[in-house]
Amino acid sequence: TMTRAQYIDTHAHLNLEQFAKDRESVFAKCAEEGVAMINVGTKKATSKLGVELAKQYEHAKAIVGLHPLTVVDPDTTLAEPVFDYEFYKLLATHQETVGIGECGFDYFHHGDDSYELQREAFVAQIHLANEVGKPLMLHLRNSKDGSGRNAYDDALEILKSEAKVSGNAHFYAGTVAQAQAFFDLGYTISFTGVITFAKEYEALVQYAPLDKLHGETDCPYVAPVPHRGQRAEPWMVKAVYQMIAVCKSEDEDRVREQLLNNAKTLYNL
Repeated sequence: TMTRAQYIDTHAHLNLEQFAKDRESVFAKCAEEGVAMINVGTKKATSKLGVELAKQYEHAKAIVGLHPLTVVDPDTTLAEPVFDYEFYKLLATHQETVGIGECGFDYFHHGDDSYELQREAFVAQIHLANEVGKPLMLHLRNSKDGSGRNAYDDALEILKSEAKVSGNAHFYAGTVAQAQAFFDLGYTISFTGVITFAKEYEALVQYAPLDKLHGETDCPYVAPVPHRGQRAEPWMVKAVYQMIAVCKSEDEDRVREQLLNNAKTLYNL
């Protein structure tokens, strides 16, 4: 169960197509490894499946919401440009649902011209989080060359005026100053397997207070060393926890216990 888990992957996607064929065995492997996970929605179908999986597996919870890339998907058959408040509210009231998202801004695949559309869906999800009293799961990504709007600054500005709940900036890749701005708002940040092979995250991990951090996989993406090139799975989050301990020159077990505690606190597990 969540309470007995040794590790919690705070941002997983076993609700995506990549796990359709062998989802059950991945859940079994996670249970065996003492790893619980929160499966995060990206649109209606994956949010709904996330809740169903959480009902089925005691070591899983769900976060429901609309990914900024789904909002502005150029393939209109896949796009969900408007946040269906009532649909997601129904999912959000389930006890298996521990948060709202992943929502925010993504300028990596789309230019600044998509700001208004993304903003509308983001604000709607903040209002839902406020209403149900559950934290936000933020997806923030800047353009490839860092030009144009800044996803972190845009989100911080809106959260300050709109949000009554706390939350997490997932797959954190902002600056130290932006991280501090999130901490000041009572938000946490989380790191993926990228920290096991990309040196540029070291200073951030060292800077962040241990009680403001989470480990995640964002599976099926960015598998950590020593699993690079494979499909990431939630049990691999152990490598992320270990790397956080290394970066912070901390005892591995102390880090594990603190990160476990952080997840339980934020997501009310």
